[in-house]
Amino acid sequence: MRSRIRVLPGELVEKIAAGEVVERPASVVKELVENSIDAGATRILVYVKGSGVEQIRVVDNGVGMNEEELKLAFQRHATSKIKDEQDLERITTLGFRGEALPSIAAVSRVEVLSRPAKEVVGARIVIEGGNILSLEPAGCPAGTSVDVRNLFFNTPARRKFLGSERQEFGRIMGVVERYALIYEKVHFKLFHNGKMVFDVPPGKLEDRIAALWGRDVAKAMVPIHSDGVVKLKGMVSKPHLTRKDKNRIATYVNGRYVKNASLVSYILEGYGTLLFRDSYPYAVVMIDVLPEMVDVNVHPSKYLVKFRDEQAVRRALKDVIWTTLTSQDNIPSAPAKETKNHRVPLTEVRKQRQVQFEVEKPKGKSIFDYIAKSRVPGMSVLGQFDDTYIILKSKDAIIIVDQHAAHERIRYERFLRDIKDRRIQELIEPVIIHLGIRDYNDLLSIKKELAELCLVIEDMGNGTVVVRGVPPLLKRDEVESIIRGIIDLGAKYIDRKRDEFIKLISCKGAIKAHEKLSIYEMEELVSQLLKCENPYTCPHGRPTMIKFTTADLEKMFKRNE
Repeated sequence: MRSRIRVLPGELVEKIAAGEVVERPASVVKELVENSIDAGATRILVYVKGSGVEQIRVVDNGVGMNEEELKLAFQRHATSKIKDEQDLERITTLGFRGEALPSIAAVSRVEVLSRPAKEVVGARIVIEGGNILSLEPAGCPAGTSVDVRNLFFNTPARRKFLGSERQEFGRIMGVVERYALIYEKVHFKLFHNGKMVFDVPPGKLEDRIAALWGRDVAKAMVPIHSDGVVKLKGMVSKPHLTRKDKNRIATYVNGRYVKNASLVSYILEGYGTLLFRDSYPYAVVMIDVLPEMVDVNVHPSKYLVKFRDEQAVRRALKDVIWTTLTSQDNIPSAPAKETKNHRVPLTEVRKQRQVQFEVEKPKGKSIFDYIAKSRVPGMSVLGQFDDTYIILKSKDAIIIVDQHAAHERIRYERFLRDIKDRRIQELIEPVIIHLGIRDYNDLLSIKKELAELCLVIEDMGNGTVVVRGVPPLLKRDEVESIIRGIIDLGAKYIDRKRDEFIKLISCKGAIKAHEKLSIYEMEELVSQLLKCENPYTCPHGRPTMIKFTTADLEKMFKRNE
């Protein structure tokens, strides 16, 4: 009987093994950058073309390799970082499996130039699909240059599962950013399609955060430090500085970036009740433990780790964050622009409100059509309850309007018309916004889409953008918070989150709960709400008004029993 079990060909084995290490272009960048750090580099340059499939090139000034070492480096499980089984329990380098280079070479065309600083001549090797095409002496600078082209050329199925160029480069930028944050002595540069994306020279952690996440973020972060069996250092944001996602929580164990949900949850526990629900801080947390206390050999990607004493790590994180934050003044400073507020005469306020409530009458039916049918001749404003709800009366009902939800609906429908008619209000004094590098690049990548939402931005370079045009319903002092809100929602997902962005802009400048209104303002707000095509709900689906009919009241007071 013929055996159904067979030994796979070596070439197929190489491709399968490569798939465990090289999932996408960002995996290549991660492995190469880690190799450069392990090689003692003080300068790492990363060049990316397109999504990274076309080309990735990483250049460093590390220790370099001679011709013999270069050849061995591409043999699977060849490494200079461990010698025996005991070394697995005291790993101090980022790489150690000896899988990175052979895995990358198995699914791409790789050219490496390398030279140790003490040697006059370096070496050049070219490998395609795991096969060495050439190996020869070559002149080159001290250090190593790895050029990876045509990634996944021999595994086309893997290419089909990659995202767009914007998404894949975003992942690459995230990889470089995470290591640029904490390796303070290394000069990092990242280039995309020939353009420099960021340049982070050696500097302290707060300088790195300012360069990559923005100066305003860095100013609102405080250092943490703890000694003991579990050593901790880094920076966390004060409770008032938060995001709607966890993308600015970076955790490291013995210098290695890790994705560990438990560590994130311990950081959040450290904030206790200081954080508002569904909000997340900015944090760069570096954990140092004895190598034997952590297992980094859990997965080929090396993103996952296991601690021997998980509870010790939890206690240390919670204690240092809570102690640090509760010893700080956590009252957020008011923006400078808010100090310019001055009293405005009521007549001027009314004038401004009237303009703000201006809504064109829709061509379709309005609520007045239904009021007539229900034999309700009209409504009048009685007043405001809790500075949040407007109370109206009609012939046979009391109607309660949520002023914030009502104004959201008015702004939402007006904004939709502004988008349709391409109405853009040019700002006499443009708004300048300083952003972190990733947010800056994400925003610039959707510049065209923002213009379709009546937001006109220009690139000023070095993490700075200027907003020159906005939808007419926006006030100048709302612009920066709108832009940052768009970033928090996930700028790169604008195609599928367009309506969320529109709702964000509609909500941002709307009248808030507990905001006192005059009778005139209440009448104007209700009048404009009743002209909306859908006056019954806010853009998020909450009701704008509810009513109690005479029959409802009689039932509640048991008058009709």
